[in-house]
Amino acid sequence: MALYLLLALSAAFALRSLVAWRTGILLMIGLAAIQDPLRKLVPGAPSWLALATVPVFMAALFCSISRCRAWWGDFKKFYPFISDALFFLCLLSMPAAIISLSYGTGSWLLTIFGAFSYSIIFLAVITGFHYARKPSDVRTLLAVYCLAHGIMLSGAALQYWKFFPDWLALGDKALGFHWLRQIYGLDIEFISGFYRSGDVMGWHAAAVCIIAFILAMTGTTTKSRAWLFLSGLAVFALIVCGRRKMVYMLPVFVISLGWLYWQAGRQAKVWSIAGLMIIPLTSVWIISDLIGEQSSSIRYYTETRDETLDRFQEQGFRALYDTYDQSGFFGEGLGSATPGSQNLNVERPRHWQESAPSRILVELGVLGTTGFAYVMLSIVRGLWRVTRQQVRKRGPQAQYVAGLVAFFLANVGSLTVSGQILADPFIAVFLGLLVGVALSFARPEISGVPDPAPTQKTALSGRAGAGLNLRR
Repeated sequence: MALYLLLALSAAFALRSLVAWRTGILLMIGLAAIQDPLRKLVPGAPSWLALATVPVFMAALFCSISRCRAWWGDFKKFYPFISDALFFLCLLSMPAAIISLSYGTGSWLLTIFGAFSYSIIFLAVITGFHYARKPSDVRTLLAVYCLAHGIMLSGAALQYWKFFPDWLALGDKALGFHWLRQIYGLDIEFISGFYRSGDVMGWHAAAVCIIAFILAMTGTTTKSRAWLFLSGLAVFALIVCGRRKMVYMLPVFVISLGWLYWQAGRQAKVWSIAGLMIIPLTSVWIISDLIGEQSSSIRYYTETRDETLDRFQEQGFRALYDTYDQSGFFGEGLGSATPGSQNLNVERPRHWQESAPSRILVELGVLGTTGFAYVMLSIVRGLWRVTRQQVRKRGPQAQYVAGLVAFFLANVGSLTVSGQILADPFIAVFLGLLVGVALSFARPEISGVPDPAPTQKTALSGRAGAGLNLRR
């Protein structure tokens, strides 16, 4: 029954996305919230059911391209340096594609799988750029995500306090394993709740906590401050998930948000943001007291800080050197280290890389990694420009931009330690969508900052003029 329900929802949402792609994005968020518990109710919990949201996004992508007459052209007008970087990435990744094609019969599947895993993120960025037609669309997108996944985070409390212990939708027993980490004499149980792993639940807990804070920060009424309580509740799931890299997304977000405002010349805004953080910070103290400061969950974060720094250095820097030493200049081929490629019945080399940088290097080699770094730097450049423009002009949507950019930087910090979370197609797509939404605030109809009065030279193309203005 659960199998047919999940497949029916995926098919129905995909069909709806073909005619109303923005609605399809919201439906995809809802489907992502229920796909893991439904999958765990299916006998054997087939791994391919984790792809249930992919048809919905692909249908929305197809519809957005067909409905937006200049889908690529409009993005290129505003961000020509990002589009050029993507072109160079494609060229520099060709050697990696040729290598993965050479492993034997069926190895072309590795190439297709790897190309899809990279391209879907960048396609989501451009789709996110076109998503909002007005500022309220951005708020609706963020609110739907927080409500849908905020509800599903309740599974953390149900599993932690052992409510419904025999229910297969909770925990990981339906998947045939039980995650437990032993370190410094501590037994750390990875709580997954309704999600399929502690990693996935931890990411959603961090995302709900941060995005709910953004909604509270950008609200214009007193009622909007209620999002702070959801932000605080998400902290519980984040702490008990047992994944430090997700917990540390919060301080990285806070530091990044403050730095963005400080660098943009709005130092006074930093103090008002600090006032909003009282409820989320208080929730950390309450939860620590609730589950006990001497519990393994709390001691895991307080007593292993030195190991966290060592792991960041090991996975972020040393892993790159070891990868180059083992795999050489050209790497091992596109798709060979992509999470999920182990399910393809084809010959491929074995890999140990866990962090996103080392995985990219082992797959794309030095050339492809250089191209990928160029793309990321171009995206950061675009995000910084639109953030600075909005914050300095005190635009009405400045807090949305700054919050989303800080969320992106928090994810970059987490991915430096481990890139496994991008194996979840929804998370990869949703992160790309939010980056695109942040970039879309360069468009006057979204930013709330009017275009300058057209001159004789720019009157022929107001939209192109806006793009030129951003490049200066």
